[in-house]
Amino acid sequence: MNVQVFDTHVKTTNGHYLHFDVLVTPEHAGKAKLYAQQFLQQQGYDNEDVQQQSCDFCHNEIATPAVIAAIHAQGYYILKLQGC
Repeated sequence: MNVQVFDTHVKTTNGHYLHFDVLVTPEHAGKAKLYAQQFLQQQGYDNEDVQQQSCDFCHNEIATPAVIAAIHAQGYYILKLQGC
């Protein structure tokens, strides 16, 4: 399975920095920002807690079995990189 990677950077109102990738299939690329917001809510951040957020297409890659399983289960996979 080929996935698109959206490089996501978030700065919260209290100065916390989060960096993670949102991995989605090409047909769900338009939902990457929504999936990033859902992930932030799951981490305890509300919209008013986010000062700045970017979620930009980075590249395509072949998905691992774990990524494929997550995409089949919830439509996306979050790769936590920094501060998550």
